[in-house]
Amino acid sequence: MKKYGLLFIAGICLVVLVFGHLQWKNMSKAAGIEGKKAEERIKEKEKEEREALIQSLKPENNKQQSLLDYLQYKSLTQDKVIVSLVGSNGTSGTGASNSSNSWAGLLEKSLRSERDGLETLGFINHGHDGYSTKDLFEGKKIEEVINDNPDLVIFENPLINNHYQSISLEKTEKDLKNIMSKLQKELPNAKVLIISPNPVANSKTENSLELDYVDYIKASERVIKKNKWTYMNSINGIEKKLKEENMRLADILTNDNVHPNDQGHYIWFEVLYEFFNGE
Repeated sequence: MKKYGLLFIAGICLVVLVFGHLQWKNMSKAAGIEGKKAEERIKEKEKEEREALIQSLKPENNKQQSLLDYLQYKSLTQDKVIVSLVGSNGTSGTGASNSSNSWAGLLEKSLRSERDGLETLGFINHGHDGYSTKDLFEGKKIEEVINDNPDLVIFENPLINNHYQSISLEKTEKDLKNIMSKLQKELPNAKVLIISPNPVANSKTENSLELDYVDYIKASERVIKKNKWTYMNSINGIEKKLKEENMRLADILTNDNVHPNDQGHYIWFEVLYEFFNGE
């Protein structure tokens, strides 16, 4: 009898174990299904939020689209986003202790960390020391920019060098028109932002044509305004910052009184960053 009793108890234990295992499997399966459904709901919600963001950033739904909104929209709707920079010493970073302290390096780093999707933003720098508008156009440097197939072009109009090299205002205006014509024709879907160079200490000094730096700025701005091109006056923005921070122009220039130092590049970056945000 004792033997049968033990067998009976063992049988009950076995039944309990089997039943328990089946219950556990069913519960695990149910939990797995529920977990999968929850994951699908999260993915669907993320998809809806992404689509809503894309719709809000669409140019036709965002009439006052900032350049930052534009870049984010591009990053959400295509595989890669390229920003090409072209210009002279300001673009190449002359005066900065290293490239990461130049306005271009600071802007690249800031934009990449600003919004989701911009982490892989590509920056290509075509800054050429000492180049004028004539050098950029006739030296085929604009073709290099076009080969990047960028979504945005930042063109630093190299008027400091045009003034220094005594290039006429007529030639300066013609080069500007030719550069913009080529960019707009070859890159019809890209945005182009023209920026002036930085302020210099001797802006009223005349060259061999009896023209000063300001004459070149004003002549270029007349062409830009007439053609309704997107433009940022770096000089005005930087001088406004200097006034707000009670600083002198000499504080942000290197010993040559022409090129910005690290502090100058940082202030130039701040002006650009505010422009990108539509401020």
